[in-house]
Amino acid sequence: MTRRHAFTLIELLIVVAIIAILAAIAVPNFLEAQVRSKVSRVKSDMRSISVALEAYAVDYNAYPYDGYRTSGNNAPEYNYWYLSKMLSTPVAYISTVVFVDPFRQHVPASSTDWQFNNFRYTNIRSTWGMHFNSLTTRSTESTLLGATMEEFGGWRLNGAGPDRTYGPNGWQGISSYPAASLPLPYDPTNGTASDGDIIRTQKSPNGYVNAM
Repeated sequence: MTRRHAFTLIELLIVVAIIAILAAIAVPNFLEAQVRSKVSRVKSDMRSISVALEAYAVDYNAYPYDGYRTSGNNAPEYNYWYLSKMLSTPVAYISTVVFVDPFRQHVPASSTDWQFNNFRYTNIRSTWGMHFNSLTTRSTESTLLGATMEEFGGWRLNGAGPDRTYGPNGWQGISSYPAASLPLPYDPTNGTASDGDIIRTQKSPNGYVNAM
């Protein structure tokens, strides 16, 4: 008579338990690897943008405007706090101003929102000062301009980070600067749990100078 061999219930449970343990270890590591890859891509793109911004500033003694313009054949030319087409045309300081944030890959609601899943770009003087008064209705500088320039320099780039939302996040740091308006810097030690932004400024590749 042929004797049949089979796994016992205990053996099967042990195998299932081992697979579950391996999955519990592998899945978080896989997710962390994805996050690290996206963060590296964001930082690389921001480095390219920063080179273009500085090249533009050498020629024009100012950084590209970051506001909304509806005039011209290609209106809207750009959106508030996003890269301007002035950076790619008529002189191509960079080949495109469309830098999709890998943490915010979603379809914009309308054609006028074509940049809303991109990195955010802030021209410090045009946001808090009077530098672009011909394109705005501002008649006075913000009292925060000095502190903001000291911390960021002429511009700031924001990536949403793993929490997929842009700041602010109530981070304390700059004297006389409202904490509610400051994005929390991304902390890689928190991995996928970090709710900070990936930030690069004219003064720092990590976002903050004096407060960190």
